Order: sequence, then C-alpha cells, then structure tokens
Amino acid sequence: MGSGKSTVGKALAHVLQRPLFDTDSLIETRKGKSVAEIFTAEGEEKFREYEWQLLLELVNTPQPAVIVCGGGTPCFAGVMDVLNTHTATFYLHTPVDILYARLKNEAAHRPLLQGKNDLRQFIEELLAHREPFYQKATYTIHTAGKTVEEIAEEVAATSV
Repeated sequence: MGSGKSTVGKALAHVLQRPLFDTDSLIETRKGKSVAEIFTAEGEEKFREYEWQLLLELVNTPQPAVIVCGGGTPCFAGVMDVLNTHTATFYLHTPVDILYARLKNEAAHRPLLQGKNDLRQFIEELLAHREPFYQKATYTIHTAGKTVEEIAEEVAATSV
C-alpha cells in the first residue's frame, strides 16, 4: 500500500506494450462497488475470495500482461506460490518514511487505514507482517529516489 504498484504498473504496461490488469480495479468493475465498499459490506475475507478467483483467471490467460495486485494479496491462500509458478513477481520495496508520506492523507480511501490513530506505527507493523510474503517475490526493486519511469524500466529490464 503506497508503494506505487498501480502507477508503476501503468508505466510498465506502456513500456512493454502489454495489457494491464489491476486486480482492485477489475474487482470494483465486476462488483459495481469500490474496494472500501466491499470491505465494509462483505468483509476482507470475501474481498480476498474475489481477488483469488480473479488471479487464477489472470495467470491462466495466454497473453502476456502486467498484473497489479493489492498490497495484501500476496499474504493469502498461497498466492505468491501460484504467482511465482506462472510469472515473474516483483516487490516494490519502499521505505516506511515514503509510505507514510504518501498515505497520511489517504485514510478515507483505503479501508485498512481507516480509524488508525498512529498511522506510521500501523504501516510499520503491517509491513513487518507482510514482508515475509513480499520477500518470496522473484525480484525486489528498491524504489527510494527513483521516478516511476525508472522503476518501470528496471522492472522491464529484469523481466525480459
């Protein structure tokens, strides 16, 4: 969350001339609700079910594509194992200071951030929990000090 996955994904799809599939956007379109609305009405577990079904669909598509997953996606139901079996995966490693700066004004739009009193501490704890899953990625790209275009080019060069 806040690492720039969606923004980098768009730039990467452009560089590679491949279609982009953003799982959050696709789920919102299919369900006719925002991710926040799904979390509120149906809960995180149901959202993860939708996500899992969509990922299985996307990794079995024969056309090469860029797939952007939500930050919690790799932490559920063996997702990283499935993704790593079908494609190269990338962890956009972003320092907590940068994540905090990007997320501090976005709590209203991000279900996991709503009602958090100490956002920085929450980000640190969430990242500590998710890090072992992220480290299963095929490649880690350090994003600090890089532009979106530089990150996309690095991913493209690594994935070819």
